Amino acid sequence: MGLAEKTDVRKLLHDSRLMTEIAKAVVEDPETLDSVADDIADKLSDELEDDPALRQRIVEAAIASPDFKKKIIRKLVDDLS
Repeated sequence: MGLAEKTDVRKLLHDSRLMTEIAKAVVEDPETLDSVADDIADKLSDELEDDPALRQRIVEAAIASPDFKKKIIRKLVDDLS
């Protein structure tokens, strides 16, 4: 049909209500949310490789977690067996 022009679409991108509704719809759809999470996790993983400060924060958070400590102990026991 071709009624919409690129400038029309750009105007929609500046409509904060519309953008909020789109964001809510994405979050409410499990498949789309999984896709977004995968995409962000991949990019975050790439950043972790190059950002020692972020990597250090993750290590510190993991060390503070009792569940993480239990996993470390289990892995050590498995390796020693």
